[in-house]
Amino acid sequence: MTHQEEKNIPISKGSETVRKTRGPGMWRLAWQRFKRNKTGVFGLVLVLIVLFFAMVGPWISPYEPNDQSAMLEFRSKSPPTWKNLLGTDRMGYDVASRVIYGARTALFVGLGSMVVAAVFGILMGGLSGFTGGMADELLMRFTEFFLVIPVFVVILVMVRIFGIVVVGTVLERIPHLNLIAIIVILGVFGWPPIARIARAEFLRLKEMEFVEAARCLGAGTLNIIFRHILPNALPSLVVIIALGVGQSILLEAMISFLGFGDPKSVSWGQLLYFNYEHLKISPWASIAPGMAIFITVLGFNLLADGMTDAFNPRLKE
Repeated sequence: MTHQEEKNIPISKGSETVRKTRGPGMWRLAWQRFKRNKTGVFGLVLVLIVLFFAMVGPWISPYEPNDQSAMLEFRSKSPPTWKNLLGTDRMGYDVASRVIYGARTALFVGLGSMVVAAVFGILMGGLSGFTGGMADELLMRFTEFFLVIPVFVVILVMVRIFGIVVVGTVLERIPHLNLIAIIVILGVFGWPPIARIARAEFLRLKEMEFVEAARCLGAGTLNIIFRHILPNALPSLVVIIALGVGQSILLEAMISFLGFGDPKSVSWGQLLYFNYEHLKISPWASIAPGMAIFITVLGFNLLADGMTDAFNPRLKE
């Protein structure tokens, strides 16, 4: 039983039984505080808008992402019209359609890489904080090693090497393999901040009274970790993960803008890469994906900021 759950606890008092009702749980209280945070709610709205376009994109998109019919009609680099709401780019693609399809790629990268990072980070940080001693020292030194690596340069090198190695192999047949590789690499190099937060939370929570009570009742180590410590550490971890989603989306856009992305996927960074040379002629082709990146990253950052205030209200004092 975690200390944030709502429970009706019977207490014997003489011949009658009094039921003591505990207050709202931690998550409900956090949601109540979050709703009062205007910037956090605004960030959530932005994230939900991007999520909406990612989920229903194929049904609301006016054109297929690879439709170049505008070029056949001599309408490439056409400004916004009723037929192409955000105009067309130099290849005749409808900008609005590709921006909508790019939302799915952005969220796939952001959420996928953070799942990988969260698994690594919680495992390393939780193990470090719970065991302590020499294991804690070794794991934290290993974590610090990853923190001083020039991550972006290493990611570019690894993505390029991976793209060369798989040529001519059976792996080349896997759809969107380069994008999957980018997600895994971003996750592998994105876990240290999560590990540090997890370690701090495990160090703090393992000394709490409810954990000591669970030990006295005979709860095993795994039971204590997964039923008592980890659920109560999740609020702080969710905040850093939400912040990491926006950072991963921005990193993928930078990788694609430099020409290291997945050519088979439609991403906002890729749209910038294809159209930045024609910024003076058809600025709409670059402004639209750039604004999409800005809105999405801003949304996740504001959401993380609102969650920080919701779970840690004393930080504002």
